[in-house]
Amino acid sequence: MVDIEVRSRMPGASGDDLPAVLVRLAEDRTTVRELIRRTVEEQIRALRADTARCRRILDRQYLSDDDLRTQARTGAIKMPPQAPADPDVTTEVGRAHRAFSRGTFAIFAGGRQVVGLDDEVALRLGEPVVFLRLVALAGG
Repeated sequence: MVDIEVRSRMPGASGDDLPAVLVRLAEDRTTVRELIRRTVEEQIRALRADTARCRRILDRQYLSDDDLRTQARTGAIKMPPQAPADPDVTTEVGRAHRAFSRGTFAIFAGGRQVVGLDDEVALRLGEPVVFLRLVALAGG
């Protein structure tokens, strides 16, 4: 068993990032798809006590490019007002897989950026994995 720390970062976040989580794996190698699945499961588990915060942070981390483009035309990107719903793990994992495939966030593991969901990644004990939310620069 290997425990890997996964950190999620969002440029411009005001301290309300997803928490760093420990992901337990049977081996030190896994696919990006499996790493994302296990990470999202642990993120939800870590945030479940505060449903509204959990929903807000997950939405911000995995907000789709279409949502961003639509809201950017109004001059502000905000989360839609809604009653916070308990996140469904399967739905959130699917959304994270799609967001990764579209380049909404990047993953750095084993000293390199990984690019495909089915890529195999070697993980080293003590070396964190980073999920980095990519954000377009204003005017660019």
